[in-house]
Amino acid sequence: MQWQIILTALIIALIFSAVHLIAPRLYGFSRRYRNAVVSFSGGVAIAYVFLELLPRVQRAGEHLNILLSGYPGLMAFSEVAIFGVAFAGFLVFFISEHAAIHSHRKISARTGQPMGSIPASRSVFAIHLSVLALLSLLIAYSIRFEVEIGLLEAVLFSIALILHFFVADRTMEVHYRIMFERYGRYILSAMPIIGWALSILFPERQSEAAILLAFVAGSVLFNIIKDEVPGAEKGEPKFFVSGALIYSGILLLLIWMRL
Repeated sequence: MQWQIILTALIIALIFSAVHLIAPRLYGFSRRYRNAVVSFSGGVAIAYVFLELLPRVQRAGEHLNILLSGYPGLMAFSEVAIFGVAFAGFLVFFISEHAAIHSHRKISARTGQPMGSIPASRSVFAIHLSVLALLSLLIAYSIRFEVEIGLLEAVLFSIALILHFFVADRTMEVHYRIMFERYGRYILSAMPIIGWALSILFPERQSEAAILLAFVAGSVLFNIIKDEVPGAEKGEPKFFVSGALIYSGILLLLIWMRL
C-alpha cells in the first residue's frame, strides 16, 4: 500500500514538473481564449482556497499550538498564529511581485523603453524565482499526504494547483522573458521532484507540512487576487463564476460523501 502512495505522488509530481516546462508554450496556443482560461482557473483556485485549503489551515493550527506550547509567552497568539503563517506567504509574494514591477519601471526610465518590452533585472528574477520555487517544492512535499488522505482528494488538489501554476508561470514569463525561458522553467520543473523526494526522506514531518500549508494558502491567495480574479477590462466573469461553481460543487459533494 505504501509503495502505491509513493508512486501516485511521484506521478502527480511529474505532472507538476511538466506543467512548469510547457506552461508558457501552452499559454501561447490559447491566445484567443487567454482571458477565459485565466478567469476559469481563478474560479477553480478561489473555490479550492476557501472551501478546502483555508479549513485545513485552521485545522493545522493545532499542530502549531503544540509547537508553541513550549513557549508560554507566545501562547497568547495561538488562535491567530497559523493565519500569521498564511499572511507571511501572502506578504512574501506581494514583495516579490512589487520588486519585479519596480525593476521594470527603473529599467524603463533609464532606457526609455516601454515597460512591456523589457525584462526585470536578474537580481529580482533570482528572488522571484526562488520564492516561486519554494512554493512549488512545498506543494510537491504535500502531495504524498494528500494521497494518504484519498486519491480523489489528491486529484482535486492537483487540478487546482496545475491551473494555478499555469497562470503563475505565465506571469514569470511576462516579467522576465528570455531568462525564464532559458533557466527559470527548468529550475521550477525540478522543484516538484525534489519536494516529492523530501516527503519520502522525511515522512515524519507531517506536522511541519501542515503548518507550511498555511504559507502555501497565503501565497496562492495573493496570486489568485493578482492574476486570476477577472479585472474590469480583460476579465471574463462568466468563466470565473463557472470555474468557481463547478469546482465548489465537486468539493461540497466530496464533503457530503465523507459523512
